[in-house]
Amino acid sequence: MSVDTRHPEYADRAPEWKEMRDTSRGARAVKEEGETYLPMPSGYRAQGDGGTRMYGAYRIRAQFPEIVAPTVRGMIGVIHRTEAQIEMPDAMLGLWERATADGLALEAFHRRITSELLLTGRYSILADAASTGSELPFLAGYSAEALINWSADRDFYVLDESGLKREGFEWRDQKRFRVLQLVEGRYEVERYEGTEKEGDTLQPVAQGNKALDAIPFVVIGPLDLSVSPTEPPLIGVARAALAQYRLDADYRHQLYMSGQETLVIINGDAPEAIGAGVVITLHSGTGEDGKERTPDAKYVGPQGTGIEAHRTAIQDERENAVSAGARLFDSAKKAAESGEALKLRYAAQTATLTSIAQASAQGLEKALRFIAIMLGQDPMKVVVKPNLDFLDSTLDPQAATALVTMWQNGAISYATMYENLQRGEIASAERTAEEEQAQIDKEDVDSDPVEAGLLDRSA
Repeated sequence: MSVDTRHPEYADRAPEWKEMRDTSRGARAVKEEGETYLPMPSGYRAQGDGGTRMYGAYRIRAQFPEIVAPTVRGMIGVIHRTEAQIEMPDAMLGLWERATADGLALEAFHRRITSELLLTGRYSILADAASTGSELPFLAGYSAEALINWSADRDFYVLDESGLKREGFEWRDQKRFRVLQLVEGRYEVERYEGTEKEGDTLQPVAQGNKALDAIPFVVIGPLDLSVSPTEPPLIGVARAALAQYRLDADYRHQLYMSGQETLVIINGDAPEAIGAGVVITLHSGTGEDGKERTPDAKYVGPQGTGIEAHRTAIQDERENAVSAGARLFDSAKKAAESGEALKLRYAAQTATLTSIAQASAQGLEKALRFIAIMLGQDPMKVVVKPNLDFLDSTLDPQAATALVTMWQNGAISYATMYENLQRGEIASAERTAEEEQAQIDKEDVDSDPVEAGLLDRSA
């Protein structure tokens, strides 16, 4: 077995990932795939060139609806409308500004995770050691297509790191793979160029030269941290877009043909030219049977009876695309729905925005905890709380005043009040209740001229 062998579940989901990538890139990517997404009408193949020219015109006239990428961007905006609350040990604070090897900030990396989950339903993160001991470990993200093989026991992963490599002013494809595995309870890394192993096996360690007993690698899905790939959450939107594309091709072909009327000459000779400025003269004559033939000339063309039906079908597919995207917002329990019914409904439907936001945060949290272990820090001090308020929940002044009054009267705790102020986007999402109280105390001291040392209390 070669290092580039694909897991059977990878082969099963890869066509869906490609479908999502192509539809997200838009019309150019979809049309470049030719008959993969737009079959050639059977009548075209009877042409001398196999229908190449006619199919080319048929494909060019068709319009692909650009709805997948805007849907993904819109949902990212909804999920990350307010930043997630992330707590880390002080030794890890440098990750806020530089979380990845290419300098991506932590919040931007979090958005990338969510984007990939929406698009393909899978993303992986490796907590990787820096090249020098003085630097922080960093987070390396891998798309669904990059994780090509794995074990259900999470003790073996193969990552495809192939890509372009610059040589002077030119670029060439380079096949590279990384193998992560646990061998006798110890984390090991192997690198391959092509299918040949490159260099020695590495055994990354935590601070203090302590061996790692788990692979610092996290696989994230749209529902949880399961290693098995699932259906992309927005596959329904992509398929509706492709259905519109095929319907639009037939619709525009009918429009084109209905405008291409053909001149028919009855009982006369065909003219050398037709069009504006050309005069066509027809002469009556006698046929072979001796009977007089009356000449005639007329334009005939298709009736276009299916045009309206195609227009209706396209509108239906647009509604299907909207419905497919709207299902992600359906996270509320239906009225009078039992717990078992709710469980079955969620097992049968795709991911929701809530589950995607939670999985994205859980995956990031677990990856950051691996970095904490590598730095000799307490991993439980790493906490990532996602934003789950997807609609505008800003508190108005009256509601905020009522909330503070309830706290002052002892009806709720300070922590409860502060959590509601955070959800209402009044208090900072980046500070805990304790940190906010410390900030208040500091401002009280700074504003007191005695405490600030500007005035002698005994004076």
